[in-house]
Amino acid sequence: MKKTLLIILGLLGLLAFLPAVPRNLVVVEVGTGTWCGYCPGAAMGCHDLLQNNHPVAIIKNHNGDSYANTYSNARNSFYGITGYPTALFDGQNASVGGSSSSSMYSNYLPKVNARMAVPSHYTISAQGAQVGGDFQIAVTISKPEADTNTNVKLHGVLTESNIPQVWFNQTTVDNVNRLMAPNQNGTTIDLDTGGTTTVNLTFTPAANWNLANCEVVFFLQNMTSKEILQGVKYSLAGLVGAYPVSTDNIAFPDMYVNGSAVIPISIINYISTPASGTISIDNPAFTSDVSTFNIPGTSSITANITFTPTAAQTYNGTLTITGNLYNHPNITIPLSGTGFINAAPTATDVIISGPPVINQELTGSYSFNDADGNTEGNSILKWYRIVNNTPQAIAGANEQAYIATAEDLGFPLAFEVTPVDQHGMPGTAVMSSYTIPIENLPAPRNLQATVTPPNTVVLTWERPEHFEGKGFVGYRLFRNGLSISSITNPNTLTFTDSGVPSGTHEYWICTLFNNPMMLSDPSNVVTVNVGVGIDDQIAPAEITVSVHPNPFQTNTAISIQSKADADVDFAIYNVRGQLVKSFALRTDNSGIANTSWDGTDNQGKPVNSGVYYYRMNTTGQLRNGRIVLMK
Repeated sequence: MKKTLLIILGLLGLLAFLPAVPRNLVVVEVGTGTWCGYCPGAAMGCHDLLQNNHPVAIIKNHNGDSYANTYSNARNSFYGITGYPTALFDGQNASVGGSSSSSMYSNYLPKVNARMAVPSHYTISAQGAQVGGDFQIAVTISKPEADTNTNVKLHGVLTESNIPQVWFNQTTVDNVNRLMAPNQNGTTIDLDTGGTTTVNLTFTPAANWNLANCEVVFFLQNMTSKEILQGVKYSLAGLVGAYPVSTDNIAFPDMYVNGSAVIPISIINYISTPASGTISIDNPAFTSDVSTFNIPGTSSITANITFTPTAAQTYNGTLTITGNLYNHPNITIPLSGTGFINAAPTATDVIISGPPVINQELTGSYSFNDADGNTEGNSILKWYRIVNNTPQAIAGANEQAYIATAEDLGFPLAFEVTPVDQHGMPGTAVMSSYTIPIENLPAPRNLQATVTPPNTVVLTWERPEHFEGKGFVGYRLFRNGLSISSITNPNTLTFTDSGVPSGTHEYWICTLFNNPMMLSDPSNVVTVNVGVGIDDQIAPAEITVSVHPNPFQTNTAISIQSKADADVDFAIYNVRGQLVKSFALRTDNSGIANTSWDGTDNQGKPVNSGVYYYRMNTTGQLRNGRIVLMK
């Protein structure tokens, strides 16, 4: 009996020492800076603690950057931090150092768990209200059981997260110590066992701080041992029941009759439980694309409010939000806007300038006209590729300038403008005339050769067609397929080839472009004989090709002049060098061969509108040219 009594008394004594107050969370303070190459590891470690729902309140005390302030500097000095990053867990168990690329989560978690196992002897709770730009918070501290700590102070810290900034491998700055109340020195707390006190604190956030991303952290700290005895955290806006809409008044800009203006608003649920409700408007000139909403905890939605006047007058209305948004079950927002008569603008003189050539810039231009004297707003510009006489919008081509691409080869282009005035009122879209089909880079024209005995060839040519300026830097000459000279002056139109070996030689010339560096297709080919009779020096002048009409729509006549009774190979190619149509011909007694092309390929199928190239070969002589099909 005596033994049993002793056991019971022992158990009662043990129960007397069991903690009555659990620890709410661990306050993790980190000395850091955006200049610090190893601080990203600390940032990732804190992020991972939060993402994995560990009971922590994170406070980043910045040093030496734009986020450092009186409060963060005081906390870093209080802990005597000299190396960055340094993390403290309830003011204890410092973890010094970090990583440029790896999370410190595995280092931090054991220290969080160790502190959560340490009981507290205090409770902290808070209530608040927003008064203008101030947030007034009453913090209640209780000491339900005996505690030996002395020199205890209450600290209140406002932190902000999701601040956009790229620093090393990070894109945001989070949990920044923005403000401490009443200041960095805290408020002395001296309670008897069982005692309670309330401390009134006021936080005044700066106008550019995002309240939806702000928290307040309250903690009790032994200022001698630096141990944090208890801590709590709240969403700042949720704690004070902050106004949950991004605006309290919606005033639309003046809008032309039957036009529409849109103003988006955000509805924010600051607390952790879901919020739902309805949006209604009492004037049909104003509408919302959201009529009912369900917002998860600590989330937001966007509602687009539209004003569409039907007469030239002033409109007023009220938007009402009804629901269970914390502290704001009914919200009314005044709406206003004015309609006015407006004449639609017009566009004239819509034209395209520039060479219709691959990789070269075309420019669309127009004149903006408005009967009301309004200035031009954001007019809508588009470029089109004309395929089988049907305009097809070119994705992403919505500026005045457009550079023709390989996809445009063989197709005309068009430029369209929809004029829009300063009020956003559009006029009628106007399209330019079509360009000729986009071509490969143009070759020099009319290459000719003259032989000066015994072995000199003088070449002359003309500049390429419809091409001046951009990217045109010169010419490259070829003899028998080998480059013999590059000329970097586009105005040079002659070249003397000296010391040419005896025999028959073929010459052609290409245009040289940069941006990017490219060569055109070859010019016409001229054949010369060096070291033989003068009559045979130059290819016979009577070898010609005539295509008419060119451009053509349904049929074009092809006439070839060569030697009498000569075989003629005539082939038509597309801009990609693929054979489209071939003809095997023979000249008559007068050296003439005639045929026609109806715009079909060798299988009889119609081909697309565009640029095509012919190559004629007869008696060893070559002729090249262009045929344009425009259906």
